[in-house]
Amino acid sequence: MAGAGSGTRNGSRRPRSAPPRPGLRRGHGDRPCPGHRDRRHRARPLRRPARRPACRPPADSDARPVDLRPADSDAPPAGLPPTGSDAPPEAQPAGPPPAGLPPAESGVGADVPDDIADRVVRINALTVTGRLDEAFAEATALRESLSGAAGTGHPYALEARALEAYVAHLRGDHRQATVLALSVARIRCGAGDERAPTEVARAAAAWQLLDDDRAVVVHGRELLGMWDGLSRRGPLPAGHTELAAQVRALVESLEAQRVLAPLA
Repeated sequence: MAGAGSGTRNGSRRPRSAPPRPGLRRGHGDRPCPGHRDRRHRARPLRRPARRPACRPPADSDARPVDLRPADSDAPPAGLPPTGSDAPPEAQPAGPPPAGLPPAESGVGADVPDDIADRVVRINALTVTGRLDEAFAEATALRESLSGAAGTGHPYALEARALEAYVAHLRGDHRQATVLALSVARIRCGAGDERAPTEVARAAAAWQLLDDDRAVVVHGRELLGMWDGLSRRGPLPAGHTELAAQVRALVESLEAQRVLAPLA
């Protein structure tokens, strides 16, 4: 889960491309929550340096952390601005969201504890008004408090970490967004969570925005290790095998360049 945040470093920035925010969802342990509905997204070409081929996320995969709204509710997410013309001008995206990031729908439902819901709504509001440094600080604090109280693998803690990764993306900190998204994927893979492939694909979407070759190789190898582990448990979802092959080709190409560079 291409545009990224830009602007001054004074804590008030405007995202160039503001993909919608992931939400939290109530759950129990590593089991998916009742009423979870898969969301599909289409792959979009991702602009990368000319020497790197763009990897495309699966054209058919669950693309976001789960939603906290009641499963039978069609109401818009609580606490979020409208997605149409009534949204504040600074919240309007300048282009399509990066491929693989969450679609334009997420929020906080009535079954979430009030203290957590209030903090998520505040973080969402800060991102809408461009106060990305504040939003990131609050997302980090939320993740740390939930992880400390319930453990890093608790559903709320995992979704808070995904929210933190999203805000890091908006700030233009793609390395941090990748590290956070990979940690969510790693935990879900280790727990055998059925959402693990989704989180790996979302981490790959963040990874594609890295511009440091060494980071691309290191984190790309971690992605490949997760896909290898998932494939040993059973067939990967549609599109994931192709995405893994594209990631592998890019990683191996960069590794070959590093080996041959001294000979040039």
